[in-house]
Amino acid sequence: MQRAATLDKGLDILETIAAAREQRLGIRELARQLKINSTTVHNLVWTLCARGYLRQDESTRRFELGPAGLQLASRSIPWHELAQAAEPLIRQCQHDLDESVMLAALHGTEILRLVYIPSSQALRVHEPDVMVERAYGTAVGKMLLSTLGEAELDAYLSAYPPHAFTSKTLTNAPAIRAALAKIRRQGSAETHDELTTGVSAAAVLVEAGPGIRFATGLGASAPTIRFGPRLATKTRKTLHHYAGLIRAAWAGVGTVC
Repeated sequence: MQRAATLDKGLDILETIAAAREQRLGIRELARQLKINSTTVHNLVWTLCARGYLRQDESTRRFELGPAGLQLASRSIPWHELAQAAEPLIRQCQHDLDESVMLAALHGTEILRLVYIPSSQALRVHEPDVMVERAYGTAVGKMLLSTLGEAELDAYLSAYPPHAFTSKTLTNAPAIRAALAKIRRQGSAETHDELTTGVSAAAVLVEAGPGIRFATGLGASAPTIRFGPRLATKTRKTLHHYAGLIRAAWAGVGTVC
């Protein structure tokens, strides 16, 4: 049987990066390990990045599995089924708040966006596709990071050293740890102008149900000019309500890891 050489090389790259786990690899390293021309590796890597199977770390310029690659690596988790079960509830939550609403899951130290419904208002918030590198500046990201143990949080902060997105971003590990401890105590997270000036958000956890062993956060974001105390309180209550409904809906999806 004739094999497709280019596909072979692309799969070799994926397998090598997956095997490296938390050790990101650069193009030269991949070329040396796989004995493939650097130009070929460069082209294949960026094709895989464009499809979401790989992602480049902004600080080291090295590559790791992206959201699509992680989903392939974790096929025991039926992400599509979970998203389908939750989507009608997310749409109703978005309708009740008329702000942008997102459901995201923490898998290892990767944050996967499962469902996102933008606000219908002219002035609205658009959430980034890739959240993990910005998690400490977002409400859903903070909510999910608050579930990590000390060793996992150390690994995250080492992989993604905090830096300022705005003047209000938490940029040092002690401040982030203190904020996450407070979030764990109060059961919700908020951000105000921390990722983008003029954007605020709130988030809660979707409590784990039978067989679900990963953390999931439900969040809503809005322009700061609208996100005063009254809307913040309404948002938290609404998110808690729908988080309970999503947990119940997931009980019918089946046991997942």
